Amino acid sequence: MNKTTLYVTIIAIILMFVSLVSWIVNQMTFAILSANLGVLILAVSVLWDNRNHLTK
Repeated sequence: MNKTTLYVTIIAIILMFVSLVSWIVNQMTFAILSANLGVLILAVSVLWDNRNHLTK
């Protein structure tokens, strides 16, 4: 795992925790947006790192 992947994963996990805190304080729109952004970043990161394995 290289540094870029690690940083992107940490950012995605932080966004998930921000989503959880936003949900607890009843900021539903921000919670949904941050959760979706975290999932999108994580999915793009995983697909980008494994792009060579997907084409074989």
